[in-house]
Amino acid sequence: MLPTLLTIVLLAGAGAAVVLLREPQLLAPRSTVVPVVRGDVVVDVRAPGAVRSASESDVSFAVDGVVVGITVAPGSLVRAGDVLATLEDGPTRARVAAATTAVAADVRDREAAQARVPPDLPGIARADAAATADRAALAEATQVLEGTVLRAPRDGTVLAVSGQVGDRVLAGSPTPDDAVARRPFVRLADLSRPVVRATVAPRDVPRIGSGQPASATVDGVAAPVLGEVVGVEPAPGPDGAYGVTVAAPDPSPDLRLGQVADVRILVARAISVLVVPPAAVRPTGPDRGTVVVRPADGRSPDRVVAVTTGLADAVSVEIRDGLRAGDRVVVPRDPGASVLS
Repeated sequence: MLPTLLTIVLLAGAGAAVVLLREPQLLAPRSTVVPVVRGDVVVDVRAPGAVRSASESDVSFAVDGVVVGITVAPGSLVRAGDVLATLEDGPTRARVAAATTAVAADVRDREAAQARVPPDLPGIARADAAATADRAALAEATQVLEGTVLRAPRDGTVLAVSGQVGDRVLAGSPTPDDAVARRPFVRLADLSRPVVRATVAPRDVPRIGSGQPASATVDGVAAPVLGEVVGVEPAPGPDGAYGVTVAAPDPSPDLRLGQVADVRILVARAISVLVVPPAAVRPTGPDRGTVVVRPADGRSPDRVVAVTTGLADAVSVEIRDGLRAGDRVVVPRDPGASVLS
């Protein structure tokens, strides 16, 4: 019998060794014990972004026409009112001249009718009606003439010019008029005031507002951009995300338009509070949960303690009530498993 029993024991041991070699996680402890400590909990929203100008303008002609002059190029510095480009204006100037002559004739006709004895009342009425129509024509022609000159609406730097001399443009459209990409004729930006514009998912927008601290790590820039949220767009863009603008009081001179950024917006934080790992807490309701506390003597049985929780991030949960610094809590290796089993 003894050789038989030894053989059975040896076979069982060999089988167990094979199982443990194939499933090494069975050797790992089912839980760990960590102390309750003080730490910081930071809740933030992360979003992709890019460096933009705080003030950008898309400028296009207000009337149709053929481009006869372009006075700027990408990189040009302009002041408000500077001429950017012009359209052919010969026919429009002729309309202005004709309307001006017609208004002057209407005035003379009215004066002549007024000077008659007795005054020619029907003649005065006809002159007044003609003057009203001719003044409207003059105002329209003058407006069109002004629209043949494209001017800078503000100081800035020219980022792009979409057309060239000889192109025909449509009012409010780029040149040429058959272009697939509908770009403005000139794009202006204030390069002295760079900002970071982030695209935030709809689920995170309700937590963001002006004045919240924010930072951005920008590709190619060593130091992070430290600032605050200065604007949240009221409606999403074509991609379904909301634009959020972050500005720094003293932006780095290394910032360039178009640089990609990783933006972090601070939503809330708790400083030097009692914290435990998230896996140690089993939620039981809003701001409520339970933890398993291991007695200090190591011999008494573990006990379940109800706690009040606060802020939580990826590594810590704030404990507002139920525990003290130094208490030892059980953290299961598998958060879904019972730490008492």
